[in-house]
Amino acid sequence: MNESLIFFPPHRLGLISQIIGILAAIAVGFLGLRQAAGAQIGASFLLYLIPILFALVLVPLFSYRAYALWRASYTLQRDGIHLKWGLREETISMDTINWVRDSQEVGIKLPLPRLRWPGAVLGVRRLPDGTQIEYLSAQSRQMILVSVAEKVYAISPANPEEFMLAYHRFAELGSLTPLPPHSAYPANLLRRVWASSPARYLLLSGLFVSLILLVLVSLSVPFRAAISLGFNSDGAPSEKAPSVYLLLLPVLNTLFYMTEWLFGLYFFRSDETRTLAYLLWGSGLFTTILFLIAALFILGAG
Repeated sequence: MNESLIFFPPHRLGLISQIIGILAAIAVGFLGLRQAAGAQIGASFLLYLIPILFALVLVPLFSYRAYALWRASYTLQRDGIHLKWGLREETISMDTINWVRDSQEVGIKLPLPRLRWPGAVLGVRRLPDGTQIEYLSAQSRQMILVSVAEKVYAISPANPEEFMLAYHRFAELGSLTPLPPHSAYPANLLRRVWASSPARYLLLSGLFVSLILLVLVSLSVPFRAAISLGFNSDGAPSEKAPSVYLLLLPVLNTLFYMTEWLFGLYFFRSDETRTLAYLLWGSGLFTTILFLIAALFILGAG
């Protein structure tokens, strides 16, 4: 009997929260860019750059959390449980499970992750007795706890009662061929990427050129009141705009670079799709070089 039952965490509230976070970060970054465009070079100008930096960090973070929630699943089999949340995977053999309980039945207040929001209750804490608890959950309530050895996993299937019934049914049948234990962490994938020479050189080269672009623009903006961002139909430079608009180049480049980096990680996991990861990272480097050439051209024409 190789029956498998797949349970999913509740998606709606979590995905709405991630989308709101993405839109809010984009709005704050755009507002900071608009304010910087009208500010004089100085402390206020640098202050308006902070929302832009926050947006560059938060947009990829919320995007990955949304993707991880959408692809998250808890697969229950007679021989074990497979947990999946983004790049985090854990396979638990049925014969290593101590107990599976509803979080309301354990009789203690669980220490929740400090940084959490709907759809992303993730992280590792310690129970009062020192046992490690890892959260792979979309919510802080109605969780299922899976105890193995000296660790507990907190998960949130959308239908916990059905999950518990299915677990007890599989446990009563007994395991025939226990699943081999397996753990996959995002850090493990990053180590594999770093160990690959082509991946390492492509990513470091893209980062290096991105830093050159950022430094070039940052040093040029304070000394130029306005720049020309295009040409008229007769070939003459178009009407000039505030030089702070030049910051759009490193901002857009960073968004493209981080997006390609994240998608590259996804394709790098499998040998069959690894070539796509190299193509993405190579195109990211090429795009960054184009942004740098554009900045040099604009500065030269201005």
